[in-house]
Amino acid sequence: MLGKASPAKLHIPQVVRGKATYGIDVKVPGMVHAALRQAPVQGGTLKSHKPEAVLGMPGVRAVVVLDPAKTRGSPVPSKATWGPADNQVQSAVAVIADHYWQAKTALDALPIEWDSGPGGQWASDKQIYDAAQALHDDSSGRVVRKSGDVASVTGEKVVEGVYFTPYSENAMMEPLNGTALVTKDSVEVWCPTQDVIQAYWVAIEETGVPPEKAKLHQTYVGGAFGRRTQADDVRMVVAIAKEYPGVPVKTIWSREECFQQGRYRTPIVTRFKAVLGDNGYPLAVTSRTSFVGTRPPFQLTFGYDDMPYFTSGIIPNVHFSATKLPVHVLNGAYRGPCFNSHAFLVETFIDECAIAVGIDPLEYRLTVVSKWDKPWADCLRVAAEKAGWGRPLPRGEGRGIAITCWPQAALHNTGTIVCAVARVKVTKSGELTVAQLDIAFDCGSVANSDAVRAQIEGAALFSTNMTLNEQMTIKDGAMVERNFDRYPMLRLGDRLPQINVHFDALSGHERFEIIGEAPTGPAGPAIGNAIFQATGKRLRSTPFRNHDLTWT
Repeated sequence: MLGKASPAKLHIPQVVRGKATYGIDVKVPGMVHAALRQAPVQGGTLKSHKPEAVLGMPGVRAVVVLDPAKTRGSPVPSKATWGPADNQVQSAVAVIADHYWQAKTALDALPIEWDSGPGGQWASDKQIYDAAQALHDDSSGRVVRKSGDVASVTGEKVVEGVYFTPYSENAMMEPLNGTALVTKDSVEVWCPTQDVIQAYWVAIEETGVPPEKAKLHQTYVGGAFGRRTQADDVRMVVAIAKEYPGVPVKTIWSREECFQQGRYRTPIVTRFKAVLGDNGYPLAVTSRTSFVGTRPPFQLTFGYDDMPYFTSGIIPNVHFSATKLPVHVLNGAYRGPCFNSHAFLVETFIDECAIAVGIDPLEYRLTVVSKWDKPWADCLRVAAEKAGWGRPLPRGEGRGIAITCWPQAALHNTGTIVCAVARVKVTKSGELTVAQLDIAFDCGSVANSDAVRAQIEGAALFSTNMTLNEQMTIKDGAMVERNFDRYPMLRLGDRLPQINVHFDALSGHERFEIIGEAPTGPAGPAIGNAIFQATGKRLRSTPFRNHDLTWT
């Protein structure tokens, strides 16, 4: 199979013919269904409910309450992948019925009153982000990279700014779901998980059964993008089934429940300041990044301080630090965790440095990365050449470039380097079209070029959508967007960019590196940098739909 351009994928016939079993398709003899509702403000608690109002409705079997204080608690640290707070039981009510529609109808009719808890103090997401930015003025924080003495450097040419990316929802096609059968001494789970081991141990921990008495069946997964890694969904499924023992219970999140109970992308607010020397390149760079959230697994600096600009030695004085703003909203493994934000923040800032001194953005990057690693320069040159870099464009059109590496940029022959060149068109009235993306990459070697191309195309669209559209907003501690009608995303009917994937920069190194997350980095900042070339407007935050792109 290895090395073939398009080896047959054994599951494709099942998927095409509708015979593949996803989690939501599971059928077990004697199975009942549960509809779930958790506290709208994450971390909130149940104040009251009136089960008697719905217990007489058709098909309804039970109304169960999940109380975080009465569950078995956090996963066993030595066996679970993520930290305890990421997948603990949330305060919730579930209605169990013969069929899902009966359960959901009864749940919608159930009188419920919630206590928002501390999370209700946040009137808006803007209030949260302002508080995160205020941390930049605080001298505390964890130093993540330091060399030389930034305080000793002065200069006339200074580039500085604040850059920002917001909460985003994974928005997978298949809503969260799972089926569990809990008995006195065993547990069996059917679920579409990304992390079987994590799900397995969470089911054991929640029920207290011996490992040999637990069984987990992984189904096909209808999209995840990181959302199904933490097994918080599995814990809720098992906790509900535990309240109705001896019967298989399938729990389904409504789409509204998925949107309100996400494990969202970690918002990041970053300040950069560069003092530029006579040659146009920084003598010193100071940066402070603020992570919004309390989940250490999702406060990663990949793509931030490890980029060659700051590790190759060409910038003698560097000081990067990080801090966090604890809030109630839970973070998660949104595709390319934190890296997808850092890529936008760093590559936008570097572009600003190049423009400030009148150096071509491609040449500016090449000067740095050529001293670091040849594959970086190869990716830049290939993407730029294929995209026609330097060729004149009509007014209102522009090209932009960006380069990143996931998951670790500070090591040679490690990770996947991806460079993207975007070409955009912006009308005078501000209508944006991303016309083309040219992508060059180096993951060492490839086993299946067709699959690699598909991953790069999908991740590039993911990055494009994330940059142009995606933003979850908050009112009084709860998420405002509750379905796709309020959450703009690229759709099949939209005018999508032509995506050209170029294999010419492959180094042939012996590694076969991860490919599905790396391309989420450069497409977004490349588009932003292209918009600047087209309009003269610098976009330092996403989504771009929030910005006025009109020009004269």
